[in-house]
Amino acid sequence: MTPFEKALAVYSREPCARTFSQDLEAHFRHGLVISTSEYFLMARKVYRFAQHHQIIDPFFNLWESPPNCWHLYLFAGDVSKAFSSADVRLPFVSFERRNKIRFYHWDVIFNKSKRIFRS
Repeated sequence: MTPFEKALAVYSREPCARTFSQDLEAHFRHGLVISTSEYFLMARKVYRFAQHHQIIDPFFNLWESPPNCWHLYLFAGDVSKAFSSADVRLPFVSFERRNKIRFYHWDVIFNKSKRIFRS
């Protein structure tokens, strides 16, 4: 299964607020979409101290302060490759797991992902 197919499969396994196509469109408009043979990523810049619903809503982009975090909305495959090829490094990285947003410093998550995918 390719990283794209793994990402798409999430929408048939879990309840989602929107379809894969709707989330993909939102990230094309307001974020970043990268699909390679090694990884798939939908992400966008967010303000780390914003409200939970603002961070997870891929259509929200009216921040009180400049974005300082990449929110990884959906990723599959070797995410360390995505971090190493990121055009703009921000202080934080976040993702949601079990309806809770987890925040990490860029270096911590980058180094952790390298260890996981390089072992």
